[in-house]
Amino acid sequence: MNSFSEELRNARESRNITLADISKKTRIGNRYLQAIEQGTFDVLPQTYVRAFIKAYAEAIGLNAAEVMHKYDIQSTPEHKQETAASTEDIRLYLKPERVNEELKQNRRSRVRIFTITAVLVVAALSFYLLNYFETITPRKTVEETSFQEVVKNQEKIQPAVVNDSLDTTTVAKIQSPKIDSLVLRIVSSDSVWITIIRDSLPPRSGYMLNGRYRTYVARKSFHLSLSDGGAVKLILNGMELPSLGERGKRIRNYKISAENILKK
Repeated sequence: MNSFSEELRNARESRNITLADISKKTRIGNRYLQAIEQGTFDVLPQTYVRAFIKAYAEAIGLNAAEVMHKYDIQSTPEHKQETAASTEDIRLYLKPERVNEELKQNRRSRVRIFTITAVLVVAALSFYLLNYFETITPRKTVEETSFQEVVKNQEKIQPAVVNDSLDTTTVAKIQSPKIDSLVLRIVSSDSVWITIIRDSLPPRSGYMLNGRYRTYVARKSFHLSLSDGGAVKLILNGMELPSLGERGKRIRNYKISAENILKK
């Protein structure tokens, strides 16, 4: 045992703190804490030697910066030469079986660290993908058609409206007024999976979280499928559309176009 490790052990004992207390607080294995107090730092995972010593110092109420400074001093080549003999004596007392066990423990620790890191990376990537469609900004600025203009056009063409069930393809069959572009905002009140097709573009799918919204732009129409029609509110060119149904109602291929504004 070197003076640095002995000073740490004395400080711990003077505060009536056990190694079990430190292990519980820092989650450092008891064998590694013993190695710190015995000065056998080569038993520790070399990547985490400094982190373990710092955590030990903070757990017993010492100034971590001062402790690390002392550790750096005792780790110098000159200091190591002075303590090499005593360290070698300690190694002689270690049985081969124990050395092998320590090596196995070190390998298992590295595997656990790698596994935890991989899980965190996967979790972060999943969270990013789930929120990818959180807010989609329209590619260009569009002008909304006022409700009064739409009503005037409706009175001129006198359309006949035919509505199908929400469980099948729903199409409002009317003669549409000429509207340069449509802006659809989908606001969720619960988690819901959506698939949307704008005009003849490829479909886009995504998972909307509770309280989020997305905005889409099309020239003529949208086709919308939802895992829960009652979990969203649709706003077309600034006008809220009728509810798609009760909670839990699955919607498939629901068409949204200028006719929806006329129906409103």
